Amino acid sequence: MRAPALALSFLLIATLLVPAAIAEDFAAIGKVNKLIGVQETPELAPGESGRFVFYFNSTYTEPMRNVRLNASIYRYATIDESVPVDSAWPYAYPRIAETGTKEWVWTNATVASGSSRSLSFTVLTAPDSHDMPHGSIFSQSSYFLRFWLEFDGNVTGNLFRMVSPGFFTRAQWLAATIPEADPCNLPNCRGHLNVTMLAGFLGVSRLDGIIPDSAFGVKEPIPRWPFYLLIALVVFFLFLAFLFWVEENPGTFPRIETWWARTRGRIARTIAPLRPQRRPKA
Repeated sequence: MRAPALALSFLLIATLLVPAAIAEDFAAIGKVNKLIGVQETPELAPGESGRFVFYFNSTYTEPMRNVRLNASIYRYATIDESVPVDSAWPYAYPRIAETGTKEWVWTNATVASGSSRSLSFTVLTAPDSHDMPHGSIFSQSSYFLRFWLEFDGNVTGNLFRMVSPGFFTRAQWLAATIPEADPCNLPNCRGHLNVTMLAGFLGVSRLDGIIPDSAFGVKEPIPRWPFYLLIALVVFFLFLAFLFWVEENPGTFPRIETWWARTRGRIARTIAPLRPQRRPKA
């Protein structure tokens, strides 16, 4: 009886000495910045539609539960201007086909650890500049997308929240940036950002990380007629150069030389009445 009791005692002691498993850090920067991987961003002419395709990657060893991902169009920009796409946006486009608005939402009860799935939505544009601005031939325009991600990790009810930089103004972002010489400790900071301050700007109790923004382009296509006109002019002047060479080298191409002489005569007779007649000198 002593041997089993002694073995049980050693087992209990070993169990007490083994450190408790540390919960996974769902807010680790190396994991957060890989949650979303953009695969295809459309470059559209006004009036076209295109698919925005990206991967949602679970970078964790534990499952993500009650996942809710929101993507929204939030800014229009060209070289010359940058305008927020918000409640004051006066245009009906661009919009997301699946929702008919400028926002798209994806939810999932459980995302398995280490999994990756392809997600997409369709962006709609308008051909008329009265329905949406789209820059010009010489000015590429872009519409920026931002993401808002929430999920439960470790145990249900432990909410994690990650957002894109597009939810903050430039002044807010700069205010929350931590100088390298003045580091900030967890949980208030991640990397060189004070996430507690950023959460305050959003009016939420907690912010766990920053996920990347994205964008798609809308630009009027360059007209093709100048290109074709240039080709036609090049061919025309090459042909003229050949005729002048034939004229300077008589007998090389007699048929072409005869045709060119007749053609020049016809042209001269055609434009002769158009020339102003010289008055005889008194």
